[in-house]
Amino acid sequence: MGLALKPWILHWWMWMHLLICLIEVSNGQISYAIMEELEKGTIIGNLAQDLQMDPKLLFNRKFHITYDTKLQYFDINSITGTLHIANIIDREELCGSSMHCVIRLGIVMDMPLVLYHIEINILDINDNAPCFKENEIVLAIAESTDPGSHFPLEGAFDPDASSNSVCSYVVSPNDLFDIDARVRDDKIKSLALVLKNALDREQQVIHVLTLTAADCGRPTLTGTTQIKILVQDANDNPPVFSDSLYRLSIPEDYPVGTVLITLNATDNDDGKNCDIEYSFSNIMPTSVQQMFDIDRKSGEISLKGNLDYEERTLYEMQVQAKDHGQLPLTGHCKVIVEIIDVNDNPPEIKVTSLSSIIKEDARPGFVIALFTVTDRDSGNNSKVSCQLPDHFPFTLESKFSNFYSLVLKHSLDRESRESYDVLISATDSGFPSLSSTTCITFTVLDINDNPPVFIQPSYKISVLENTLPETLILQVSAVDKDSNENAWLSYSLLPISIEGIKSSNFITIHSDSGAVFLVKSLDYEKIQMFCVVIEAKDHGSPSLSSTVTLTVFIQDQNDNSPQILPSLFTGEVWRSAQAGHVVTKVKAFDLDSGYNGLLRYEIISFTNTSLFRVELYTGDIIVARIIEETDEDLQNIFIIIKDHGEPPKSAITAVTITLLQSKEDELDENVTLYRNKMVIVDFNGHLIIAISFISSIFLLAAVSYIGVKY
Repeated sequence: MGLALKPWILHWWMWMHLLICLIEVSNGQISYAIMEELEKGTIIGNLAQDLQMDPKLLFNRKFHITYDTKLQYFDINSITGTLHIANIIDREELCGSSMHCVIRLGIVMDMPLVLYHIEINILDINDNAPCFKENEIVLAIAESTDPGSHFPLEGAFDPDASSNSVCSYVVSPNDLFDIDARVRDDKIKSLALVLKNALDREQQVIHVLTLTAADCGRPTLTGTTQIKILVQDANDNPPVFSDSLYRLSIPEDYPVGTVLITLNATDNDDGKNCDIEYSFSNIMPTSVQQMFDIDRKSGEISLKGNLDYEERTLYEMQVQAKDHGQLPLTGHCKVIVEIIDVNDNPPEIKVTSLSSIIKEDARPGFVIALFTVTDRDSGNNSKVSCQLPDHFPFTLESKFSNFYSLVLKHSLDRESRESYDVLISATDSGFPSLSSTTCITFTVLDINDNPPVFIQPSYKISVLENTLPETLILQVSAVDKDSNENAWLSYSLLPISIEGIKSSNFITIHSDSGAVFLVKSLDYEKIQMFCVVIEAKDHGSPSLSSTVTLTVFIQDQNDNSPQILPSLFTGEVWRSAQAGHVVTKVKAFDLDSGYNGLLRYEIISFTNTSLFRVELYTGDIIVARIIEETDEDLQNIFIIIKDHGEPPKSAITAVTITLLQSKEDELDENVTLYRNKMVIVDFNGHLIIAISFISSIFLLAAVSYIGVKY
């Protein structure tokens, strides 16, 4: 953390500067500026007020922060909406001596998904005093050294930035030495001790000076070290490098052990005084010495550690060449190594917010996910472009640098696709380019946008009359492309009347299965056909429905026997009547239809049929032959009337015909029928009729069975 400030200094500094130096809200971006070293809990600003939002809505909208730092320096009060410090910020630890120190935050809110970009500038306070690496610097200077000679010194280190860093050096008052601090870009780039007047070892062998480094902060902080100068005799030619400054550039993937440069220094002395040994200066930082190595004899500088442009872009090495004289002399040069960025870092994709479930009625422009893409390289190597497959109904939008949103481009249809795995690729502009991918997965939530559809456009069914109630007569079915409750169907009959009677009095339908049942037996003689409307309705909100027409045809059954009008027939005929004369007519009807209602007339076999015959389908009784004298005056004929149903039903009637003897009793050719008269037949006659009727029925059944089979 550097040198701790006295409490009154920190108190004065904090009161002299506002905690929040700057606040700006523009196009979804908020900027703050704060001092470093502020205490935990210090409020930076009210995000709810700056975003013009009700603080009560922050918690409901899942208000949270995304960070680009390893340590969480800030937090949000979800009740008041204030942004406050969560951990004390040390600017020097966070950004080193960089002029600009910015912490970037992403504020994400759901419902709807919104991203705000926040930049917090960390302002430096003068909380670190300049510090020298060594408490004492020892220099050996020959007494023959010319005035004006420079002797490089290691400067003081101050981790503060800008005006709070080292800006001046002074040496304790003396007549022999002065300090040369060269300034470039408002920074001291080199420091050297300058000999003003010639040395005289005989007068003074050791000179002790105090070097003070001061920064330009307020209040000004200083650091000191002692310079001990040993005046040496003889060896009056120091080694001299061919150049005082060497510059070279190498890529960051340069192999370890490779020679970077070979330095060359010459000494005009002879013997041991011209034997040169190369080494790094003691003022060179340890971090630089760990990266490079120098051959003491050849002067070859080689790479000892792995370079990383993202960590450091430039190295400065102070190299010295020392001869082996009794009073060794030293020559100095500087080697500057610039690191060239290599595209060795693929883009990094980080999803900051994701809606895992999307309604299929979401409108174009709906934000599905937010993510950031960063590349630790620089220049073109850090320029990143993002792509996603063209066949997806999505697009990528970028409102801030490196911040992207996955946005719905076209409407979704869950019935076509229930989920998506969107592969997003990020590619940098380096050569060769590097890329990385991430998969954003979400499901489509169904809405009730599809009505039920019946499998058939209409239904027609035939039902036998007299079918028992609760009999299953039909199974209707509809399908719904939606899912879950939106596809759960209920079936019902629409309330319509059939000849004044509700349709529910005829049939009913099971609400879940669509099975159609009879409510009661149907009677063809009362109704031959009816139509009902079946509705299928889903359980969505609002629900959707569709209808289909069911037409029910009632099939006739042979459930009615022939009925005779009247129940007793009589007739009279002249004995002189010729064959073919119509005596009378038997009338009957059947309530059934079709073949079930088609009647035929036959004379029962045990009746004397030689005198009369009956027309099969008209029921006319006709004289079959000439009436003889032996024929009895009263003729009784038994006629059976049958329908064509299966099995057939029948009825029997008796016809009494009187044969007239006298022409005075001439009758009209029309037959007179008398109703409400009964034919009295003795007991034995009834028994004979019954036996004959049963025999004829059996014979007719046998003949019908053989006919149907063959």
